[in-house]
Amino acid sequence: MLYALGRLALVIFLATCVTSDDPALYTCQPGTTPQGVTPAPNPPPMPTLSGVTAFSTKIEAIIGETTTTVSAEEYYDSANKKAAIFVLISGEQFKIIYDYDTNEIFYVNPDQTCYTKNLTTDSNNVFFGTTVSNKFHVFNTLDALQFAVNKGQTYMGTKVTRGILCDYWRSCINWPELNSTFTMDYYFSVSNWVTPSGISQVPVRAEVFGYRTMAGGAKHKFHHIYDYSEFQAQPPLDQTVFETPSMVVCTNRKQVRSLPQLTKAFLYREEIVPKSGTSTTADVWYDNNLRLVRYDFRPPSPQPPYYNTDAVTEIHDFNTGVAYAIDRIMANCSIIPIMNASFDTSINVSVAANKQQFVIKMKSPQDLFYIDNNYTYAGQRYARGEQCDVFIRQRSDFMLGGHAINATLEFYFLSSNQMQINNDGNTVSQAADIPVQLNVNVPSIPYTVTYSIYNYDPEEPAITSYDISNCYSIENKMGFKITFYGSFDSKVMAYKDIFLYQSISLAASISGVTPLRITKPSFYMDSGNGYFVATLLDRAPILQRFQKLPGKVVQFNNDAVIRNIKTADMCAYLCNGNVNFTCNSFEYCPSSKVCTLSKIHTDDGNVVSSTQQCDLYDRSLGSNSFVEVPLTDAWQNLRNGVIKQLFQISIKYDKNTQTYTAQDIVNDVVDSGDLPPASVKTLQSFKSMPNKYVPNFDDNILTGLSIDDCASACVTQTSFVCQSFEYQLIQGTCVLSHLHPDEHPGAIKGISGTDLYIRDYTSKFTKLPGQTVLSSSSVIYQQVFDTNQCAKLCDNYQAYNCKSFDFCFDIGTCFLGKTHVFDVPKADVISNPMCNHYSRNYIDDFTMTASRTIQLVNDRIVSGVTLAQCAKNCVDMEAGSCASFSYCDGQSLCRLSTASMKNVGQVSATPSATCNLYTRQYFPDGTGYVANPQQYFMNTQTTKKIPTSSVAGIAVAMLIVGVLLTAIGIFVYLRKTNKRIQDIRLPSRN
Repeated sequence: MLYALGRLALVIFLATCVTSDDPALYTCQPGTTPQGVTPAPNPPPMPTLSGVTAFSTKIEAIIGETTTTVSAEEYYDSANKKAAIFVLISGEQFKIIYDYDTNEIFYVNPDQTCYTKNLTTDSNNVFFGTTVSNKFHVFNTLDALQFAVNKGQTYMGTKVTRGILCDYWRSCINWPELNSTFTMDYYFSVSNWVTPSGISQVPVRAEVFGYRTMAGGAKHKFHHIYDYSEFQAQPPLDQTVFETPSMVVCTNRKQVRSLPQLTKAFLYREEIVPKSGTSTTADVWYDNNLRLVRYDFRPPSPQPPYYNTDAVTEIHDFNTGVAYAIDRIMANCSIIPIMNASFDTSINVSVAANKQQFVIKMKSPQDLFYIDNNYTYAGQRYARGEQCDVFIRQRSDFMLGGHAINATLEFYFLSSNQMQINNDGNTVSQAADIPVQLNVNVPSIPYTVTYSIYNYDPEEPAITSYDISNCYSIENKMGFKITFYGSFDSKVMAYKDIFLYQSISLAASISGVTPLRITKPSFYMDSGNGYFVATLLDRAPILQRFQKLPGKVVQFNNDAVIRNIKTADMCAYLCNGNVNFTCNSFEYCPSSKVCTLSKIHTDDGNVVSSTQQCDLYDRSLGSNSFVEVPLTDAWQNLRNGVIKQLFQISIKYDKNTQTYTAQDIVNDVVDSGDLPPASVKTLQSFKSMPNKYVPNFDDNILTGLSIDDCASACVTQTSFVCQSFEYQLIQGTCVLSHLHPDEHPGAIKGISGTDLYIRDYTSKFTKLPGQTVLSSSSVIYQQVFDTNQCAKLCDNYQAYNCKSFDFCFDIGTCFLGKTHVFDVPKADVISNPMCNHYSRNYIDDFTMTASRTIQLVNDRIVSGVTLAQCAKNCVDMEAGSCASFSYCDGQSLCRLSTASMKNVGQVSATPSATCNLYTRQYFPDGTGYVANPQQYFMNTQTTKKIPTSSVAGIAVAMLIVGVLLTAIGIFVYLRKTNKRIQDIRLPSRN
């Protein structure tokens, strides 16, 4: 029907219609003057519309014999070689789309079915072109409108048509393709008529009278009227009119763009948006080479193995058929068989059909996205604002709710003229075959869903992305460290990641395990050595390689029967290790303790029978493809490999390749997985950044430490000023650095399993917001725009013991003071909303023992003070001699003492109903308190110095008074505090 309608509306469909009273109009002779017409002596030329290469218009066609009016829209774009016609009849819309590049014409029916025909041989081609020397030719606009197909037109004068004064011409036309000869009158607005498009003359009407010779020789008269409106001589703004509709498959369409080919490994994020309901997101890591898949998502409802809707991670190991289901909130894990309902699995069809066996396999990259050779290229469209190449197909095996159903899939891939830069891995230099979006339509339900694919990275995901360490207890882990001797200078350090990933691959192959079992890997270097530190995991329980079918058995397929087996795990172990044949399933009967091994796989419901005594276990994968060794054997293999110098890393530098051979291996690396969070006193002086590190700033590497030991090592470091440290929790590896990452935030990188700790100098101070105290301070730093930096200046200041500072954030100014807020009169505390005051936290250097005190030993008693003031008095005692104090809250009584419970030779604490005992633990810089404080003070005088980087630019900023806003801010501050400009003194740079 649509094929005929296209000819009706757009190539002047020639059917039997109501005739005109003038019979001469139906019997014209081509090339002759119409009967009864005398040609004008100087007729105006027929409009050529020269220069118009595109147009759009609306048509109303009157078909008299059927008392029908048909409306249509036409679009034509010569530059893009496209045309389209939309026909509306009886409330149904039909579409005809012309593609001159591919020489195809597409017919789209109202029910969204579509078929394709060759444009050269299709009779609808006469509207927009014709065949010339067996090559299709695209007409210009005048030809396309079909208003002057043949020569010999006669000017007929002017005539008012639809209220518009028109010039009109008459021509006799013969169309052999349609077996028709007819008279055609065509009307153009007169040249002085103002048109919406601005063109001087536009088509207004075409009227046709004639005969068509039907099959068998019968002739039928016809008379049609076509009125044109809204003629625009430009391409349509909406170029989608030249595209076949979305989710419509056109049969027999040409494949003019090769099918996308995905890499063997990639990662991406997807957003799943159904037409109605809840939208969800998921992250996918896929590696067909390592046969690993990770899928991060949120379960829609609580169900095994997840009993809540927390965010979860599933890691599928297709080497073994085992899945690791990890609750990322609760940090617990279940080890289960890979199920066929998983998005990354499919049934091995050939095996299942021939042997009635239930066998799953890992989907290939193409299968994962339902891509096969049956897709058809459907042109280009936009998705999420990106121009894409679109492929479409219908298939019957789309999985929805665990069932295979009929669906239409439409896939969008980034076009070659666009570029996508992701924020993972390296830049994607080639934009071809980057998936952008998948639309799925299931008309039988109905159901539609859109999968938007973001941040697609066609690279191998880091093996550290597949971390299953939470699935194993400490008894099933072994930390190890492999040492390389040699020169590891800055040039070599630049290749740290290559050292890391080669080490992972070598450790897995030598130990006889999958790379999944090498977890928490890291590679450290100092000037003389390189260290590969990781944790080796035990193999997954053998039972989880098999899917359980409760209450089922296989009749007459018992290839081996073993009795007195106590558990299904032991039966699985026997099946997996059977050397006489490949055991693919087993039955275990707990009551009789019988284990039956079988060669076959089993599909539930086909060859099984029910029973109340036994359970059937079927191997998930097709065979026991990878035989893993237990932890002890894996460690022995790895150790022997290092001893035999098989652990070799080859690094290709600019001009040569150098091989590094491991020389030592130990397994005494401390696993600190059970350590408490960073709550130790020393750690309060650091800000933590989980899963972060700063590469190539490793000043000192320590192993086998706890987190608090690492923090103490940083604050007591004497060879350099330690500003930050990195800590690997599993290995207990501690990396100290002189770099303060807050001053170089761009150096901070992400890494799994390593936490970065940055010196937080503000933790030593108590904040008084909106107040200033240091109106008499003579030490002022400018261009300080961070509170932590101001606190650092105070902590490192050497001219006197800096006890407090004011920080005015609006002018970036830091004022250091030798007095504590407790030491100044209340009148000196000034309100200033643009500044904050910070005074030392003395109480943080002490630990409290409730309802206890110690006997009087060189005590000083101070009354009428707060707890914080009491702590300050203790810290301020001469040469740090105060080791503890007791504070009685009800009496505001402070009792300072040179003795403490931690000092050797002192008495123990005694009960007290009203007082608490505070024992000194730290010096002001975080160093642990010692019984001989004089030694501490002598050492700190020579080792503690202010880093020059802390005051960089201060002298320059003061000499060059170019920052007017800052100068004005200081002027206002001095006026408010009655301070003279002569009082300001700037310390010189060290």
